[in-house]
Amino acid sequence: MAFSNDPLSPDQMLAVIKNGLGPSHTPKKIIIIGAGISGLVAASLLKEAGHEITILEATARLGGRILTMRGPFFDDAYFEAGAMRIPNYHYLVAEYIKKYQLRTISFVNSTPNDPIYANNIKTTAAIYQRNPDILRYPVAPHEKGKTAEELLNMAIKPVTDFINQDPINNWGIVIREFDKYSMSFFLQYNPVGISLSTGAIESIKVLLGLEGFPELSFPAILRELMPLFNPDLDFYAIEGGNDRLPYAFLPELKENLKFNHQVTKIIQQKNQVTIHSKHTQSKTPFTITGDLAIVTIPLQLLSFIEIEPRNSFSHNKWKAIRELHYAASTKIGLQFRQRFWEREGIFGGKLSTDLPIRFGYYPNQLINRSESGLLVASYTWEDDATLWDILPEEDRIQNALKNLEKVHGNQVYDQFLTGVSYSWTLNQYAYGAFSMFKPGQEMDLFPYIPTPEGRVHFAGEHTSTAPAWIEGGIQSGIRVAHEVTNLPRTFNR
Repeated sequence: MAFSNDPLSPDQMLAVIKNGLGPSHTPKKIIIIGAGISGLVAASLLKEAGHEITILEATARLGGRILTMRGPFFDDAYFEAGAMRIPNYHYLVAEYIKKYQLRTISFVNSTPNDPIYANNIKTTAAIYQRNPDILRYPVAPHEKGKTAEELLNMAIKPVTDFINQDPINNWGIVIREFDKYSMSFFLQYNPVGISLSTGAIESIKVLLGLEGFPELSFPAILRELMPLFNPDLDFYAIEGGNDRLPYAFLPELKENLKFNHQVTKIIQQKNQVTIHSKHTQSKTPFTITGDLAIVTIPLQLLSFIEIEPRNSFSHNKWKAIRELHYAASTKIGLQFRQRFWEREGIFGGKLSTDLPIRFGYYPNQLINRSESGLLVASYTWEDDATLWDILPEEDRIQNALKNLEKVHGNQVYDQFLTGVSYSWTLNQYAYGAFSMFKPGQEMDLFPYIPTPEGRVHFAGEHTSTAPAWIEGGIQSGIRVAHEVTNLPRTFNR
């Protein structure tokens, strides 16, 4: 028997956050795997609707890829190893922040004083905007005098203009037509507009943070880039650390959480689902049976969980489990005695460079009022991240300092206090920082990623239309809670 479940509109999702799902017609015992933001949202909504909830979390903390690190830092400084900024158009996150009465601070994503260090040339964003040729990228004659943003916009404008005419319908057309293209191939062999030279593409990769991504799907990258061209775009963060959002759920869900429980097996039977796990420290086995399960962990981690019977998952789900791409990402945070960059007129914003650190982010001066300052000294993705992952921790810190010295001089050594790095690829429960499609995967895989398999339902940023963002996790948590709340306890698969 099938059950229709029309997707909720954004306005309906906002209403669910404000008002809940309403009492369930058929309260059930529901097991949720993963206490990231999607699992917490689903658990909160379903518990309020009258269901019996158990959350199995493999780690000793909440939040998944929302990870605020407070050690080994001084002066109450903290480092966002995971999600560090929230766009002002992510209304679901904003509604939960409002619901839990959290305070926010501005995340200054860019400023005219942003340093740029590329091709052994140091300049600022303002100077580069006035004279893009200062960085000496080998662009074609007709591309001279154009910034990386202008070059990119020149290439993608026919597509973005088409989308903006009718976003709801035209996005689907763009995916069907261009999902087979990588971003790099599209820019170099543009099927609908101006093709770019390799020098122009190189400048886009270095200065716009696309290095490592151009081999991925054109529509997937375009979805991330389009909001950046909106002049009204701003970012913010949660005061005191972004992990205050997942931990805001703790009072209502404390009794439902089982930390350090790694799932090892999912068994589907006619009218129930049984989950086997083990305690990650004591190795003590734990078994729980319920009416339904919601899996919120990264899809590829299911490769290491026994599924019985195996054919309770469809062929296409198994294909998605094997093939969905997760992006590598590594961050390095360094704390200094003084905010020496402020003496250079840098208050927030970012560093862009072709050195291995690639991108750095300077703190908003209101985050911490002590003299010391904590930089996101390096933020890398994909191949740029794996370059750091092969290094031991000590070498990561030393090399980050060495790169920063090129930009800020010897003072980086004089002022250095402590540092830490974090690789999402090396986190065994994350597999990567976020999901992002390779060419062809959105058409081939996405229709099967969020779909339930018998009594097992799916959530997580990879099942949403906003992968890589907290918004996507929340969206998926609301969607799956709505999906299961009024399902009957017994049904024919």
